[in-house]
Amino acid sequence: MRRKTNTKIKVIILILLIGVLGVLLADRMRTDYSQEEYSAKYIGVSEVKAELGFTVYTAEEWDNYFAVYHKEYLTWEMLSQLLDKLGVSEEISVEKKSGERAISREEWNSIYEQILDYLDMEKNVMQRKVLLLGIEAAKDGTILITNEGDFFTVLPKQWFLQWQAYEIYATEGECLGIKIVSEEETEILNAYLKENTGKKLTFLYAGAVYEKEVREIDTDFSLGICDIAFCKGEVTALRMKQDGIEGELLSYDTDTIEIKDYGKIAHQGKIPVYQTYGEVSEKSISDIVLGNMKVEYITAGTEVCAILIREPAEIHDIRVLLLAEDGSNFRSDIYLKCNTPSGIKCGGEETEVEAETLIHVTDYLAEQEGKTFTMTPGEGGAVFICDENGDPVSNGYWGSMEARSYEQGYTLVNQIPFEQYLYAVVPSEMPVSFGVEALKAQAICARSYAYIQLLRADLAEYGAHINDSTSYQVYNKVAQTKESIEAVEATRGKVLTYKGEVVEAYYFSTSMGYTDTAKVWNIEETENYGYLHKFGLNEFEYDGNLSNESDFLGYIKSTPTGYDSDIKYYRWFATADITDKTAEINNILENRHSISDKNVIYYGSDGSTVAESSGKMGDVIGISVEKRSESGSILTLKLQYEKGVVRIKTEYNIRKVLGCLVKKIVYADGSESENIIMLPSAFCAVTTQEDGTLLFSGGGYGHGLGMSQNGANGMAKAGMNCEEILHAFYQDVEIEDVNE
Repeated sequence: MRRKTNTKIKVIILILLIGVLGVLLADRMRTDYSQEEYSAKYIGVSEVKAELGFTVYTAEEWDNYFAVYHKEYLTWEMLSQLLDKLGVSEEISVEKKSGERAISREEWNSIYEQILDYLDMEKNVMQRKVLLLGIEAAKDGTILITNEGDFFTVLPKQWFLQWQAYEIYATEGECLGIKIVSEEETEILNAYLKENTGKKLTFLYAGAVYEKEVREIDTDFSLGICDIAFCKGEVTALRMKQDGIEGELLSYDTDTIEIKDYGKIAHQGKIPVYQTYGEVSEKSISDIVLGNMKVEYITAGTEVCAILIREPAEIHDIRVLLLAEDGSNFRSDIYLKCNTPSGIKCGGEETEVEAETLIHVTDYLAEQEGKTFTMTPGEGGAVFICDENGDPVSNGYWGSMEARSYEQGYTLVNQIPFEQYLYAVVPSEMPVSFGVEALKAQAICARSYAYIQLLRADLAEYGAHINDSTSYQVYNKVAQTKESIEAVEATRGKVLTYKGEVVEAYYFSTSMGYTDTAKVWNIEETENYGYLHKFGLNEFEYDGNLSNESDFLGYIKSTPTGYDSDIKYYRWFATADITDKTAEINNILENRHSISDKNVIYYGSDGSTVAESSGKMGDVIGISVEKRSESGSILTLKLQYEKGVVRIKTEYNIRKVLGCLVKKIVYADGSESENIIMLPSAFCAVTTQEDGTLLFSGGGYGHGLGMSQNGANGMAKAGMNCEEILHAFYQDVEIEDVNE
C-alpha cells in the first residue's frame, strides 16, 4: 500500500510540475499575442517597425527584414540581431535572456531610447504626452487628434481611446509608437466652456466642438475660458480663467501681442480666439481687425492665454506701414515734426510738444526698449517725416504716427481714419485732372480694395494692415486735393460687392482695348473672381477670340478707336535679344520659382519630365507663346533651352522675363523708355526677325484686370457716370454702403 501511495504522490507532483512548466513556457513563448490588440506588457513587431522609421532603412526594407521571423512580437533573439543590423550591438548591452521570450514594452522602451541616443543625431524623435480628443481615418493609417496637435500613425486605431492620455514616441506630425498609457492627470489648456449641464460639458477647443459626460467635479461651473483636466478618461477638474484686460489689438507676432494703452504682452505660441456674440465659435487672431475692434484678453500671470471677441468690428481707422526710401519696411533713423502742437507717448510717459518741434524718434525708442512711440497732432494738424535738419521729406500725414523698434531697424506706421486715408490714395493712383466720375469710380475701387486688405492685415507683425506702395495702393505720394476729397466724400462708404462679399476691385493704367480675367494669375478658384471679365473698350469691338496667335498679332498691330486709345501706352513695341541673357533669365526664374513653383516649371530635354532647375540646361535658344487668353494676354510662355524647356505662367512672371531682354520700349506717340525692368503688359506678340532678334508687339500698361483708369477717364468724358463705369468693368457687382 505504501508503495502505491508513493507512486501516486510522484505522479501528482509530476503533473503539477508539468502544469507549472506549461504556464512558464506559455508566458515565455507568448503565442497568444495579437497586433490588433494593444498590449501594455509586450511590444509587437509592427510597432517596432514604425518606431524604427527614423533610421536609414525604408518601411519596405523593415518589412522584408522582419518577415523571415514569422512572429508578431519581438523576442530577445530578434533583438540581438536587430542591434547588429543597426550597428549598436557594442554600444547597447542587454541582459542575455531566452531567445524565444517576448520582450516587454518596458524593456523595449529602455533599449529603444538608447538606440535613439546613438542613431537619432538630429533628435527628430521626441517623447510627447498627449490626450486623445478624436480619431480620423486617413490613407494607409489614422490621424490622432490630440491636445498637442494632429499625428498620423500606422498603429491600429483600436489601440487608442478618446479622452485617454498616452506617452508616445513621435516625429513632427507622426506617432511612431506608444511608450505607455498614462495614468497621470493631463490638461487641455484654454478651451472655451460653452455649456455645462452638470452631467455634460460642451466646449470649443482647437477648431472643434466637443461634448463630454462628467461625474461630480469641483468647479463653480461658470462659462468661459478654462483648463480641463482628465485622468483615465474622466474629467477631474475645471480650472476657470477670468482675469483679463480690454483694448484694441495693434500688432502681433509669434511671441507677443500689442494692446493699445498696454504695450506688448507675451504669449505662448498660437493664441485661441473665441467669438462670444451671436453663435459662440472659435476664430483665429487674423479675424481681429487691428485697431478697429475692442476685445478681451484672458491672462494667466504675465501672459495672454486666450482672446474673446465680444462684438463685431467697427471700421474707423486703417494702419499704413510707410516704407523707407529704399522700399524696405525698416528705417535706420526717424525724425518727425508736426505743424500743430502734438502729443507724444512712449511707454508710460506722455508729453506735449510745440508746433514745428523736431523729434528724434529713435532716441525715445532707445530709452523705452520694446515700446511703441506715438505722435498725435492737434486738431487739423499733420505729421511730416523730416531729415536730421528738420526739412520735410514727405507730404503731411493726418492721423497719428507710430514707430517701433526691431532688430532690422525702425518701422513707421500711420494710423488714419479710413475715409481720410482715401483722400491721399485717389490722387496718388489717378490724376485729379481726370473727370469727376472717373475719380468717384477710383474712390469706390480704392475703398473696396483697402477694405479687404484691412480685414486681412497681412502686415500685423508691424502693427499695420497695408503699406503705402503698389503692393497695396500708393498712398500720399501725391497730397490730397480738393478734387480727391470731393470724390471720396461723394462716395463715402460705397464699395463693390460680388455675391454679397466686398471684392478686391483691381485696376490698372491703360488697356490694349480689352480687359482680362483672373486666369492671367493662374489661380485655381477663379469662380471667386467672376466679377473680373473680358470687357472691350473699343468703339467697334473685335468679334474674334484673341487666343489665336495670328488673330492676336493682327489685332495688336491695328489701332482701333476706344476709350483709352489716345494714351501712348495703348500700343508699344520693343526689340529683344536673348544673346548672353541666360544667366539673368535663370536668376529671375529661380526667384519666381521659389515664390510659386507651379508658375515656373522646369522640364528636361524631352519637354515633359519635370526637372529641378535650369542650371544644367545650357543657354536659352528660343522663346515662344504656348498659350494665350481669349483677351490676348500670354498665359504660358515657353523658353527653349539647349537641353530643356521652361514654362512660365502669370502675367507678372512673363513680364519680368521678357522685360530683361529689351533695352528700350517705343510707345504709340514715339516716346521711349529705357532701363526696362519688366514689360508694360503681357498683351504681347513675340515674333522672330530675320537677324534672329525678337520683336515684341504689345499694348496696354498693367495687369489688365478690372478697371482701366485711362479708360474710365475716357468713359467719364463720354458722359458716363461712376456707376456705369464700374458696371462696365466689373460684371455682376453691386454698389453698397459698407457702413449699413
